Amino acid sequence: ALTQLITNAVRYSSEGSKLFFTSYKEKDYIALEVRDEGLGIPKEDLPRVFDPYFTGENGRKFQESTGMGLYLVKQIGEKLHHNITITSRVEEGTTVRLLFQKAAH
Repeated sequence: ALTQLITNAVRYSSEGSKLFFTSYKEKDYIALEVRDEGLGIPKEDLPRVFDPYFTGENGRKFQESTGMGLYLVKQIGEKLHHNITITSRVEEGTTVRLLFQKAAH
């Protein structure tokens, strides 16, 4: 899942863009963020990025896109009981958060 997020961040960013990894603790989970300074995802595409075979506007520009990457990331997260969120702004970049539930003691 993490490899797919990194691949997407690099694929949809221009040369010289930065990629950031941040982690932090919240009350009920630990978050890992992968943030890029890439193309960003249009607002109208965001609700569907985890749908199978959805490539969206950016995916159609890049012929290698299958629309399966983020779908599989979401499926893996759900199987492991982790939540995944995504925020994006066109021409500013995208942030994907993996939210790992803290173990009950």
